[in-house]
Amino acid sequence: MIVAIALASVSIVLLCIGLVVFRRRKTREEANASLQRHFIISDSKRLGAEEDTVNTRLDTSSTGPYTGGQRQEHGGYSTSFLTAAQGGMWEDDIITAMRIPTEKLTRGKLLNKGGYGMVYRGSYRGEAVAIKTLLPEQRKTLAQINSFLSEIKIMAALEHPRVVRLIGVAWDSLADLCSVAEYMEGGDLRTLLNYFEYHECRPHGFDLEKARIALHVAHSFTYLHSLDPLVLHRDLKSKNILLTEDLEAKITDFGVSRESSDRTMTAGVGTSLWMAPEVMMGERYGSSADIFSFGVVLSELDSHVLPYAAAKETDSGRVIPDTALLQLVSLGLLRIEFSSHAPQALVDLAHSCVDLDADTRPNAGEVLYQLQLIMNMYENATL
Repeated sequence: MIVAIALASVSIVLLCIGLVVFRRRKTREEANASLQRHFIISDSKRLGAEEDTVNTRLDTSSTGPYTGGQRQEHGGYSTSFLTAAQGGMWEDDIITAMRIPTEKLTRGKLLNKGGYGMVYRGSYRGEAVAIKTLLPEQRKTLAQINSFLSEIKIMAALEHPRVVRLIGVAWDSLADLCSVAEYMEGGDLRTLLNYFEYHECRPHGFDLEKARIALHVAHSFTYLHSLDPLVLHRDLKSKNILLTEDLEAKITDFGVSRESSDRTMTAGVGTSLWMAPEVMMGERYGSSADIFSFGVVLSELDSHVLPYAAAKETDSGRVIPDTALLQLVSLGLLRIEFSSHAPQALVDLAHSCVDLDADTRPNAGEVLYQLQLIMNMYENATL
């Protein structure tokens, strides 16, 4: 009797779940159908294109096909879904002004693949470029497309020799959206530091080359923080610092950047090992969060390894997760470390950058001034 009652209860629960799933699926289908009925081709009309009644795509005849791209369905959403809605970021004046013809763009080998996108080496009008696209699973909703376009819009507004230059944005359909930026021959700082540690076996500490990289990065966020409203990078780390062939540094990847006037700063934004405690704790934060991240980068330049590497593994061999490490950092029980070869002035600067009290950290201008003094010290030593 008890078993029968239990089975009946399970059947009722499964039936309820089935009804909920059915209703949600029906609602989603109705919403997609509504989007199809209200399809607007305002962008296509600006380009002189006609509506494709079968695929309801933006047939950008003036821009041509994206070389190396594909027109395809992505997950549960078709390209028609991605191009059907109104009021997307792709209609923004800055985005449309930065649009470049896709027939002039060619895509080469894959350079990097992250959690959200892929970066390829390519060419545009004979110039080597970096082409960034979203991963297929990240192209499924308009929210993800608009988020990518927001990053592109931020980059379009920036103009500084220490910020990677945006060349343009291209798309055949929104599912093939890509940003085009200058190509940095030297790769990223994280890869260079790995080479120093595991191949070149370069001694830990600082030298003129590393001091120059640090100074260039300081110039970049000093520029961002000087804008009105100021711009926070929010994901400053060695992987997002790119290098020229001569090891001149520029920052990139503004996917989580925001103007400081945005008062809904998301808790936990960024990459954990470089994250300021106030960000991890979900508190209000400002430009000092970037300063904290930069202090962590200084420790990477010194040691060549990832932050808190010495504390990440216990004596028993157990690996401590990043979240636990950050909790230790926020409690003041774990700090970035430097080798005995690092100049004391730089160690003091880095420790001030990662002060637990955000108000006590130096601002960008103060960091830049101190790094210039350290740079002068190395330059004078080589004379």
